[in-house]
Amino acid sequence: MGIIYFIIDNIPLLKFIFLLISAVLIAFTVYFILKLNLIGEKFEHYGDVLSSKGMSHRRGIKGWKRILKRLRSSDESEFKIAILEADRILNDILKLAGYPGRNLDERLNGMTPANLSNLEEIKQVHKLHERIVSDKGFSITQNEARVAIEIYKKAFQELKLID
Repeated sequence: MGIIYFIIDNIPLLKFIFLLISAVLIAFTVYFILKLNLIGEKFEHYGDVLSSKGMSHRRGIKGWKRILKRLRSSDESEFKIAILEADRILNDILKLAGYPGRNLDERLNGMTPANLSNLEEIKQVHKLHERIVSDKGFSITQNEARVAIEIYKKAFQELKLID
């Protein structure tokens, strides 16, 4: 009986002690979650990709400069290669970002304009990529290639691959 009276008489003190113990346990839990990086890994992965750490900024700029150099050429095959390279880079960065799919078609179909504002335009230039690959007689002008590359450029800027 003595314990029951002690508990009843000291309820406010016991509440305070249990509240203090709970706060300490919560603080330790948060500390260890942050210290062990249990949550941060996923956010860091997506942050790396979107801030171009996964695909280095320098590598992205180097690939982008190569694409622009091909566009300055007067050779139609260089225009085609520029589009193929831009498509490949986009596929690589979306794959690194964790978008599911076996290829770029599947990744793009799994996305929404909230993920990439010019998604529909990207789908159209990807179809152009498919025509270049499948139809050896396909012809493209420098202006058409420039328009396609501008669409890729906007996507690369949104994905922070280039400035």
